[in-house]
Amino acid sequence: MLMLLVVAGMLTFTSCKKEKMLPEKITVSGYVTYEDGQPFEDVHVSLSSSTFMGPSIPLGETIYTDELGYYEVEFKPDKDHTYRLNFQSLIDDHLYYHNYSVTKWEAVQEHDVVWEKLVE
Repeated sequence: MLMLLVVAGMLTFTSCKKEKMLPEKITVSGYVTYEDGQPFEDVHVSLSSSTFMGPSIPLGETIYTDELGYYEVEFKPDKDHTYRLNFQSLIDDHLYYHNYSVTKWEAVQEHDVVWEKLVE
C-alpha cells in the first residue's frame, strides 16, 4: 500500500511539472535616474550572456540612455544561458555602475535603476 502511494505521488508530481516556454524575444526596458528623479542621460547599457561555468560574452552593441534616462534592450533567449544587463557611466571621476540579472522568462520586462547623486 505504501509503495502504491509513493508511485501515485511521483506520477502526480511529474505530471504537474511543466517546462516553461521561452518567448521568441525578451525586451527589458526602463529608466536610469538619480534618486531625486532627474534622468541620467548617456549611461552605457550592455547585455552579456554566459552558460554554466562559462565566460561572460557581450551580446550586441552597447546602447545609451536617452535624455529621459530611458533604455530598451531586446534579445533572443536560450534556456541554457544566463543574461545580465550592465549599466555604467563615468562622471567627474566617479564610476556609476549597476548589474541586473535577467531571471524571468517574460517577453516584456521593466527594470529601473536609481543612483545617488554625489554631493560635493
